[in-house]
Amino acid sequence: MKRSLVMLYPGFCNFEISALTEILAFQEGDWSLTTVGADRQLYEGEDHLQVMAQKDFTEVNPLDYDLLILPGIDNYHIPLEDPRNAAFLARLNVSTKRPIIAAMSSSPVLLAKAGVLDHTKFTGGLFEETYELNPFIPKGNLVREPVVSDNGIITSSFQFFREFAITAARACGIKVPDGAFEPARTDRPYTAEELTYHLPK
Repeated sequence: MKRSLVMLYPGFCNFEISALTEILAFQEGDWSLTTVGADRQLYEGEDHLQVMAQKDFTEVNPLDYDLLILPGIDNYHIPLEDPRNAAFLARLNVSTKRPIIAAMSSSPVLLAKAGVLDHTKFTGGLFEETYELNPFIPKGNLVREPVVSDNGIITSSFQFFREFAITAARACGIKVPDGAFEPARTDRPYTAEELTYHLPK
């Protein structure tokens, strides 16, 4: 079984990674998912959804996992001020095999603080002023595209959560159709047959 790890911190944005975790959930037992945080506690997301970190950083070696997921952050200053977050991610600065890293929206700021983006192209949902206020972010590696995949690191901004999920899943070897999570069509109504569901055979 392959293993995924979701990193939690105050103000994490659940919806930005929910398409990706849903893909993992439908892999018929091929993937497990564990949540981790600086402390084993409840973390409140930006939508006030509270999620328990099953393990703390001292109990986890991120290199033992196949996929590390970083949700976006309502206020990145809060997890950035806790040095344990960057220290945990700095353990990914290795020349040996490491997990696929899927970092959404503002979470690449944590990877940058850990030095993980020093030689990697990335994108994100960060205000321009953030780069000026945080010179440790390697802005020279910034690529202004919806999703960027480089050196096993997938980054994106919030409005492209669907494309982010598909790219990250495919990087893990999961087959995902191009039309996964497409918005509802608006050019014509749905028929009753299309809205009739059956158990899989």
